Amino acid sequence: MNNIDEKSMFYDPFKNSVRPPQSIFSPVEKNAGIIDSRISVRSSFKELEKQTRNRYPNKIYDNDDYLADLLKCLKIKSLVVGIGGAGNNTVSRMSELALLNSDTLNVNTDAHDLYYSNANKKLLIGKDRCNGLGSGNNPYIGAEAAEDDREQISELIKADIVFLTCGLGGGTGTGAAPIIAREAKKNNAIVVTFCSIPFKSEGNSRRQRAKIGLKSIAQYSDTIIPIPNDNLLQFLPKAPMLTCFKLMDEILVKAIGETVELINNCGVVNIDFADIKKVFEKKGKYPSGLIGITESLGKEEDLIRKSKLALHNPLLKPNTKDVNNCLVSVSGDHRLSLYKVDRIVSTITNDIPSDANLKFGTSVDPNLKKSIKIMVLGSGPISPYVRTAMDCNDTMPIIPQ
Repeated sequence: MNNIDEKSMFYDPFKNSVRPPQSIFSPVEKNAGIIDSRISVRSSFKELEKQTRNRYPNKIYDNDDYLADLLKCLKIKSLVVGIGGAGNNTVSRMSELALLNSDTLNVNTDAHDLYYSNANKKLLIGKDRCNGLGSGNNPYIGAEAAEDDREQISELIKADIVFLTCGLGGGTGTGAAPIIAREAKKNNAIVVTFCSIPFKSEGNSRRQRAKIGLKSIAQYSDTIIPIPNDNLLQFLPKAPMLTCFKLMDEILVKAIGETVELINNCGVVNIDFADIKKVFEKKGKYPSGLIGITESLGKEEDLIRKSKLALHNPLLKPNTKDVNNCLVSVSGDHRLSLYKVDRIVSTITNDIPSDANLKFGTSVDPNLKKSIKIMVLGSGPISPYVRTAMDCNDTMPIIPQ
């Protein structure tokens, strides 16, 4: 074991090929169109298999080059969309931290904010309506701006899983996010929304706009994670405002980034997209969601404490008695022991209902050194903010009819 090159444990056949990617079974030049198309993963897989079977009807085995082409078809496309000023800031932070395996898109009505943001792609919506000057804190204008550019939005958000991030209570994030979520669902994407709820000190008007926006976006989200800004005050009550918002961005960045990595990387004990889809997909009227990420230095007491912290995320305060599906991902370097993994998983198992479905996965990351990363994804707990918003009698439409 001591002679194993750690880099070989993370070999990516699509980045570094030790032989020309050609095969008598699957010529790359003939399959490139299927591999690169945006038809569904299932359809592209079936089409490539059908063409290969027709071309070589007598083949009795599958070689590695053919399987590599199938894996390229099966590679899940994820997209992170930042909407409005707060959402753009989060995506910019992701770009600074070099989030891997995901495209990023920033959408805004404010040309100034959009210009200084960082993303793979940018879209200024409502050019004729807003003239690049923003929505003036009016969610109706934000929604109308998104409707004006609905076709462009639909074309840009073709992905298997779309993460939306926005701040609620203003104009663009509150108004445009539901439109973008709706178009993503039309493209058959899994939609996971992270949104911040205004401070109580910002007044009833802004919080009412946030509630209406949350009600609208929840209709098109499979999973929704509302993060109340007020919860930040419990952790950093005297910290500068910029520090608090930077912390919020980093929490969102880690949550989205680790989920994307989980989807795209193959672990020692693997969690695949079907597992994640099962947790994220909406069941019933209310979208639910739980996510938590912590790191432990490995001592038993700390492992238990950090495992509980990941499950009982203090920023979300989920009701873990409602968990029905749970994924636990544990990452460490090559010294990660089975005993420590068992302690983490058993701690979380003991804190959720006995009939909940739980699956765990492990992966090796030499960069963690002595640290152990714990990530929990779950479905079932419904945020009281989501329940209140969806049950409210306020029928004022935020999406233009």
